[in-house]
Amino acid sequence: MGSNDRVITGVAAVVMLAVGIGIGVLIGWYSGPDRVDSNIESARSEADPSISEKLIELIDNNQIDSNLEFLTSEPHVAGRDRQYELAEWVRDQFVDYGFDEAKIVTYNVLLSFPSEVEGEENVVQRLVPNGEEGYDVVYESQTSEPPLDDTAVGKDVLPPFNAYSANGTVEGDLVYANYARVEDFFELEDLNITVTDKIVIARYGKIYRGDKAKFAAQFGAKGLILFSDPADYTMPGEPVYPDGLYLPNTGTQRGSCLDGNGDPLTPGYPAVESAYRYSEDRIKSLPTIPIHPIPSKDAQEFLKLMDGNEVEQSWRGGLAIDYKYGPGFAGENATDLVRMRISTANQRTDAWNVIGTIRGSVEPDRYVIIGNHRDAWAFGAIDPSSGTASMMEIARAFGQLKKDGWRPRRSIMFGSWGAEEYGLIGSNEWVEEFSKNLDNRAVAYLNLDIAVSGDFVPDFASTPNLYETIRKATKLIPDPNPGEFSEGDVKTLYDRWYKRGALEDDEPHIGDLGSGSDYAPFLQVVGVTALDYTFVHDKVNIPISPYPMYHSVYETYPLVKQYYDPEFFYHQASARVFAEIMRDLSDSRIIPLSCSDYARRIKFFLDALKTGETGQKMIAYGLSFDHLDTAADDLITAADEFEDYIQTQLDLTNILAVRDVNDKLMNFERSFIDPLGLPDRPTTRHVVFAPSSRDSYSSDKFAGIVDTMFDIDNNNDPYKWENVKEQQAAVTYALRSAAHSLMKDQLE
Repeated sequence: MGSNDRVITGVAAVVMLAVGIGIGVLIGWYSGPDRVDSNIESARSEADPSISEKLIELIDNNQIDSNLEFLTSEPHVAGRDRQYELAEWVRDQFVDYGFDEAKIVTYNVLLSFPSEVEGEENVVQRLVPNGEEGYDVVYESQTSEPPLDDTAVGKDVLPPFNAYSANGTVEGDLVYANYARVEDFFELEDLNITVTDKIVIARYGKIYRGDKAKFAAQFGAKGLILFSDPADYTMPGEPVYPDGLYLPNTGTQRGSCLDGNGDPLTPGYPAVESAYRYSEDRIKSLPTIPIHPIPSKDAQEFLKLMDGNEVEQSWRGGLAIDYKYGPGFAGENATDLVRMRISTANQRTDAWNVIGTIRGSVEPDRYVIIGNHRDAWAFGAIDPSSGTASMMEIARAFGQLKKDGWRPRRSIMFGSWGAEEYGLIGSNEWVEEFSKNLDNRAVAYLNLDIAVSGDFVPDFASTPNLYETIRKATKLIPDPNPGEFSEGDVKTLYDRWYKRGALEDDEPHIGDLGSGSDYAPFLQVVGVTALDYTFVHDKVNIPISPYPMYHSVYETYPLVKQYYDPEFFYHQASARVFAEIMRDLSDSRIIPLSCSDYARRIKFFLDALKTGETGQKMIAYGLSFDHLDTAADDLITAADEFEDYIQTQLDLTNILAVRDVNDKLMNFERSFIDPLGLPDRPTTRHVVFAPSSRDSYSSDKFAGIVDTMFDIDNNNDPYKWENVKEQQAAVTYALRSAAHSLMKDQLE
């Protein structure tokens, strides 16, 4: 104890005991008068600086390698037996690591599977009239991907499919729609090409596949065929798997087409036994047309026969054909049709989360959460198992520190989510079930979906209050391959990031969060500060997103071991940086979150909105940004004053004052949550960062305003201007609320 704390007698002892008991009851660690002094001393202490180095050193690349080999030994699709076996394995590992608690949390949800009955496989066919008022099948797409290494031989691999596709058979003429973005359909309309009652064929990429399906249906298509074009998943002259890491022409991308997150049957509520479940015919998030993915090998057989004019340059892919719009086929094939026969069916089944916890020593009711989903469409060696393998090593390292006598100040929680691939279902249901607890107690959520999808540069996206915490952590992590740089000036992960990443204000750029992974429900439903990360390839010179073998059967352990990270040093670096950020957030006396960085970033976004095309249209209509500008400026002032108070006035020995500051830092993000949600998206609630309504993966800033303006541009509804005004007011209110939340002890 400090010199001023040596002797506590008489009234002072009674007062201190009362304060100790009060604080102990408040934050959950009080267990008797004999522990008050030691607990108060722990609360006043700063984190042990030696733990960071020990934690980094504990994380073993070989253990991550072993984890990945085990995790990818069998397919592990959500809702299947292997998923539960892996859930048990994760739980048992947490127990072995010495966690205080490890449990499986089950939700009964609506998933989707293709038929595995012979003769009922999902297939796309070309039909030729047989002269007898019928058609003969002259070509049909492959129903499985031929194995190119030993991984899939003899394994129960589901055939390629798009989850939640409508079931049935449709026939018609084909229309090529580029990436099936809304602007692509508008362009077809401008060319007087209709997709109404046609089957659309489009390439993967640019936007979420579920949005492609939604737009195709909205424009009248009866079916959608998706394929991976070589222009988007290979590089000219580079070998394909198994001779290289690029997608072969037999590779097929699986994936969900659900229009939303979470269990479709229980929107807004957890899929527990007592939940009310909608019937499927009442659910708006399910696709209404058949959808099916095919490889480029099969796509070429259809596209090479297309009628119509040649497409513009930006619509041309990498197949050795002349890309044409259609509709239908040309010349002697003009009477041929395309048939989609889809047997995919929805099914109620269980999804299993695993939650492991190491309780905090001072504030066990404050949670720093790291998560990774466990399910994959096949073997998932990159998505998600590179993340799972790394997260389990982070867990082992924290468990070892606990066994050695250390505990974090705040509780750390590990979430192994089930059924993420279907629509962030496991994490979403958990957040919905425990939203009140998380609202009051969650400090931050760190998402490690994919640890490594390349070996070029780390790639971060986060809320702005984490920017400095991220940069600080990367400066402590050794670079995974410093010999790669002839200059010898790259020694840390930060050095690599600075040298190879895009710079902004002489710092490596950090991206913005949209959706597409398990951070979304934490950020959008509750307003929990969040981070997403992966080690990526050189996306400037290799413009493939996210990586060539994405969601195919060829995403295997041999692929990673041979072409991505043979020694698992990049996985190790990813695990280390996550572990250090987690340690910093869970163990620092003052939570390392910057409200000032956040406030300035909001002002930057607002200025960009005003000066951009959208803002100029708003101004031309007569809308004013004055209230928004004032709210943004006031937020900067409030944030700066708050952080100055922390730096110059806060009494770090005053437990209540420290707790108050940390609560304000933790709850700052909650201010940007609109309880009514964004327009037509009641469970997407963050008014600053949200996925675009035109691409559920990407991030819009002030999405409520931007999306409503997009509607005005495309439907000429004058009432929509009232919606724009409403969204402006909602953002202004949120910014003012954020400023109010930082005030010291009064409402103003």
